[in-house]
Amino acid sequence: MFKADWIEKYFSRVKPAHVLAIWAPIIGVQLWRSYQAGGAALPYVISVLAGVIFWTFLEYLLHRFVFHFEPRGKMQEDMSFLIHGIHHDYPWDADRLVMPPAVSLLIGALLYFPVLFAAGPVYFGAAYAGVAIGYVWYDLAHYAFHHWKPRTRLGRYLRSYHLIHHFKTPTLRYGVSTPLWDYVFGTAPSKETAAPIVDLTQT
Repeated sequence: MFKADWIEKYFSRVKPAHVLAIWAPIIGVQLWRSYQAGGAALPYVISVLAGVIFWTFLEYLLHRFVFHFEPRGKMQEDMSFLIHGIHHDYPWDADRLVMPPAVSLLIGALLYFPVLFAAGPVYFGAAYAGVAIGYVWYDLAHYAFHHWKPRTRLGRYLRSYHLIHHFKTPTLRYGVSTPLWDYVFGTAPSKETAAPIVDLTQT
């Protein structure tokens, strides 16, 4: 897709193993550092859960307003295609289903100080790990929705929810890891768009 090999390698083709290799150590270190800081157990757990919930909110905002922004002009159209349009045009491309490491690490760096400010130094590691756990779940779940058939009812529901976003209602169903924020902000399916599509996959 890209003429420059380094763009193709670091900004385009990514496997789920890359996500785990980068973020699992970060999550482990942050959880351990926060535990070592000596905070109480309940606020520690709440901080992790709050981080996960915050990620789902950020995921919704990114998907709706960044990945699906309305381009104006050729340059913005090209940018929109590179950010997310290619995924909608080639939804079964296994190498372009998870976020490139350079992008996820940039987002992680931008979130560092806001999370520190919100959680405080003692529980920062727990909250930051929660955000990262939410991100990893989002990326791996997104990959799974496009390549595997879930065995659980929840997995089948989330997979159907996301694939209908692709093939039927691209201006609805922006939540991937959870539909929560679609219901909060009015982008959940209506009665007219709620009927599930039985099989949208190639597997």
